Amino acid sequence: MSPIPKKNAGSDLRVLWRQFLPLSLSDVTMALGDPLVTATLTHMAQPQMSLAAVGVAKAVAVFFESPIIMMLHASNALARARASRQVLWRFMLLAALSLTIALLVLTIPFVFDRVSSMVFGISGSIRDQARLVLTLLVLWPAAIAWRRYFQGLLIHAGHSAAVGRCGALRVAAIAAALGLGFKIGLTGVATAGVATAGVATAGVAMISGVMVEAFAVTLAAWRLGAARPPALKSVPGLPKDMKEVWRFYWPLANAMLVVWGGRILLLGVIARAIDGPAAIAVWTASWGLILVTANSTRMVQQVVIRNRGKVRGGVLFGFAAVVGGACSLGLLGVATTPSGRDFLAAFLGGNPVLIAGAKPALLIGAGVPLFVALQNTLQGYLIGDTRTHRIHVAALIGTAVMLAAALLRVKAGLPGAEAAAGAMLAGLIAETACLAGGVLWRRRDVSDLPMIVDKSSALAEQ
Repeated sequence: MSPIPKKNAGSDLRVLWRQFLPLSLSDVTMALGDPLVTATLTHMAQPQMSLAAVGVAKAVAVFFESPIIMMLHASNALARARASRQVLWRFMLLAALSLTIALLVLTIPFVFDRVSSMVFGISGSIRDQARLVLTLLVLWPAAIAWRRYFQGLLIHAGHSAAVGRCGALRVAAIAAALGLGFKIGLTGVATAGVATAGVATAGVAMISGVMVEAFAVTLAAWRLGAARPPALKSVPGLPKDMKEVWRFYWPLANAMLVVWGGRILLLGVIARAIDGPAAIAVWTASWGLILVTANSTRMVQQVVIRNRGKVRGGVLFGFAAVVGGACSLGLLGVATTPSGRDFLAAFLGGNPVLIAGAKPALLIGAGVPLFVALQNTLQGYLIGDTRTHRIHVAALIGTAVMLAAALLRVKAGLPGAEAAAGAMLAGLIAETACLAGGVLWRRRDVSDLPMIVDKSSALAEQ
């Protein structure tokens, strides 16, 4: 591989920031839905029960979404060639239909009752309300698959700002649905138990938001020309038929299945902690804040895919460390400063159980954004090299470490949310280390990675 010519690092960084900020806005706006839902539920009746039910339903919905989470990355990487793009489109439609049918089967009462009892150890009202939310979210995987395919086309065509604008529309739709539900007491469809206004409002808001964004991103892709077939029919090394797309995409899909399957099992572990089902409610509230902060770093992956081979590895990893470190410091401020604690109290509706449980979880989880940034940077290199198998292996290792840490922490008598935060951070560190090994094994343009990793570690310790 020919060396990358040295350029002014400041100039490279300005280019990276211009590409990153609109994409980050898209991920932040996407993740803002969870804190908005949490803030609404904590100001309605039965907040702990509602948060637990929504947390379970959202975890299941995202597990069914997980095989197509990487559709954006695949669409971005394969958009260069007409044959690759067309076969990925057919693959996306088939995956969306299959996942929708599978999720629909799970919402059948006797199926969901059996699964929720075995995996989450929940029953009664929480189980019934979780099934209501999941029924409202039955089109979630299909809408996400469609949205991420067209997002990838927009990013490849250089229309990152359009992705951010469509994400803002999603947040607006969620906020409008939550406001309406809060005002009129939307109750949704009655189940075997009593369906509360809170969980029905949450389900309607979440599915409304993602459907609005899917429509908006499709319209933008066609209007801006990103959906038009590319001039090149094929590119050497890119998949050209369904079998080759499957071989390329399966490790990515399987990695996400492992990650989100592990997070479902994590809920099952913390539900058996000393604080019982309340742990799920506390973790749902805490994780919403951690996730919206960590999500603001994830799009470094798309920046890496687009700029690898053009910008030196040290600059890319330094950029990721700055982004992740700044977000981690922001989350740390929420957990430790007086103004942060005031925000947390208002966010959680003054609920003493939720506030007491969220503080230690946020303190530990403050390290998550930094490692998410480094993780996604490393994944970007591997995806760009079509070495997706290494991502799968790293996800397996990270998930195994996370679940083992959660079990040990719960057995040690820690509250569920605190145990989950520590386990999540341990899993991310293990996964990032595995990805770094894979990148350093094959590439030479990131030879200055150890220096960056050392600086990132110092930031994490602070």
